Amino acid sequence: MIISIHDGVLVGYSVNFLENELLLDIETVADEIVTVTFGNYLAHYFDHVMAGSILFDIEEIDLNTFFEENKEQFESHKLYAWPIWYDDTNELEQFLQKNNYKCYVISASLGLSGYVFAKTQKIKRK
Repeated sequence: MIISIHDGVLVGYSVNFLENELLLDIETVADEIVTVTFGNYLAHYFDHVMAGSILFDIEEIDLNTFFEENKEQFESHKLYAWPIWYDDTNELEQFLQKNNYKCYVISASLGLSGYVFAKTQKIKRK
């Protein structure tokens, strides 16, 4: 059975740096609480973090496409060594590809949106 997070309400999220994972707890439209776990987590960037966020989708997208669309953002982040030290966005993109990181884009109908760099993603019922 496929678990859908579409129109689910974000209950909370947490990052465990020791375990290298980011967890999203979501109440689905079926009134179930599910946890989306991003394993081998590297970094995330969220906007509009608020209670009552309604998620639309979590989609794995191609790193090349992602970097083409967000190059300016990463140029400004490199001054802060985020998410790693890099001289240009090509170096960061190559690091992510070489180390098998994926980009998961979180879109919302309301509230929290952003992306996560991690190697895996899984969804399970609590």
